[in-house]
Amino acid sequence: MAFYSSGDVKTKYFDPKSFSDGSRAVFELDGHHLAYLPNMRLLEIGVFGQAGGQYNELIGANGIVREITLFDGATILTQLNNYGLYRGFQLQNTSNSNAQSIVDFKSAGGELGFQQLSDDGLLQHLQRSRGTAATRADSRGAYIELREVLPMLNSVTHLPTDLFRNLRLEITFNTDAAEQVLQDITHTITGQLLPILACDVLDNKSIVDKMNKGLGKTIAWLEVEHDQVSYPQSSNNGAAGDQNVEETKNFKLDGFKNKSVERMVQIKEEQDITKYLDGNDPRGFGRYSSVALFNEKVQVRLNGRNIFPNSGLTGNMERLAYVVDTYGDCVAYPGSSQVDIDTGAVAGTDTANGRDKIGNLSYNAFYLGERVFDLQVQHSRTGLEDTTALRPSTDALNVHYYGEVKKALVVANNGYNIVYL
Repeated sequence: MAFYSSGDVKTKYFDPKSFSDGSRAVFELDGHHLAYLPNMRLLEIGVFGQAGGQYNELIGANGIVREITLFDGATILTQLNNYGLYRGFQLQNTSNSNAQSIVDFKSAGGELGFQQLSDDGLLQHLQRSRGTAATRADSRGAYIELREVLPMLNSVTHLPTDLFRNLRLEITFNTDAAEQVLQDITHTITGQLLPILACDVLDNKSIVDKMNKGLGKTIAWLEVEHDQVSYPQSSNNGAAGDQNVEETKNFKLDGFKNKSVERMVQIKEEQDITKYLDGNDPRGFGRYSSVALFNEKVQVRLNGRNIFPNSGLTGNMERLAYVVDTYGDCVAYPGSSQVDIDTGAVAGTDTANGRDKIGNLSYNAFYLGERVFDLQVQHSRTGLEDTTALRPSTDALNVHYYGEVKKALVVANNGYNIVYL
């Protein structure tokens, strides 16, 4: 855009208007006859207190974020709730080279990227030195490009304050060490870094007025909305009676009813997040992973018909293929989406916990592409005799669904409405 070189666009850095350490930050974007550009960035997302502490190995410092919402007064323009699990999916939804070069650094501590060791041919997850320090000034944080998590910002050219008179960004946090923010739940978290919002601001009324004339009457985007169900514990809780016993549950997802839904991803989480712990350390990616189930099958019934042939998605590679076909490249290292694999193929050393990352990125994805009147998921798993703490094939799970829902901003008579399409 030409106005970037005109000197009329300036980058401004906003401190929170209100900030409750470990709980909430509110940024107010005011002004007259100006426009905020949609490439907003959140900086300094993290904590301090532990010298040499390491953030979660999947989402890094993103683990402290619970919800991000952009308001105009009391109106929600766009939001993402249950942030951590979906952000974990987003960050692995890329190529391995991009994970190594960009994603792991943006998240301030992720270990998604991997390489093949030349001496023994095994795979090694790459460790990053970024992390926490004893003081706020020395601790590292992540930065979040808000267009990645608030899709409305990908569809608007600008946010004029003459239309959005009370813009406000709110972020809720949880920095409790038990939430597996760090790779050791006993590590000290003294407090939170002070988040900063970076915005490019166009402060030239004549240019803003011209841009407002070009603002479409209807601006559409795909909002990411969430629903979840509870998959109950098996009847024998991993005892001998569960071995090779298939259980099938049917779930009805009413959170997407009467909405036009495009892509959807399913993420599986242990209900008891302490099950992820090995002593004080989260195994692999901990509570932000999506756990693999033995002999998992998924069939989706949309408006009275199955969307997959036969028994639905059955094999590990078939399920992974649907994820890639639906969402694009994923960092799918060997064993990432299955229950078990030969130890030697995973990691050359124990330093990056390669063995613990088996079955950590087991997602299911599908495309709906129409208005939902009735949405049901048939979900099967086969039990294993397993008395270890982490046994998702028989444990109680929270199964999360994140779907792209068609929404629009309808501009009329110097005002607007947010509607579902």
